[in-house]
Amino acid sequence: MNKDRGMIKWQPFNSLVNGKQVINTLIAERTKVRQPIISEEEENLLEEKIIEAYYCRNKVLITYYKDGYLLKTKASIEKIDSIYKTIYLSNQLKLLFKQIYKIIFL
Repeated sequence: MNKDRGMIKWQPFNSLVNGKQVINTLIAERTKVRQPIISEEEENLLEEKIIEAYYCRNKVLITYYKDGYLLKTKASIEKIDSIYKTIYLSNQLKLLFKQIYKIIFL
């Protein structure tokens, strides 16, 4: 009579699947960067560019920091909230001034 081990023989493969998830999260954590430090002068220049882009209705390429990554988006600035230091973009994105790292006019 043949003695089958049933599901026991597949247990090592299940541990490989969990290991793959752990490895992917470790790789994602290693690619994260620290938030860039911006001087007060650079901060003032960024605020001036934001105001200029808003009033001229120019499209801009904004590099911003979010959750450990530097991301880029192309949009025009729809609204500036000076109380909360927030800008609202045409692509439904809301950014704080302190998240913005670089602005380039298109």
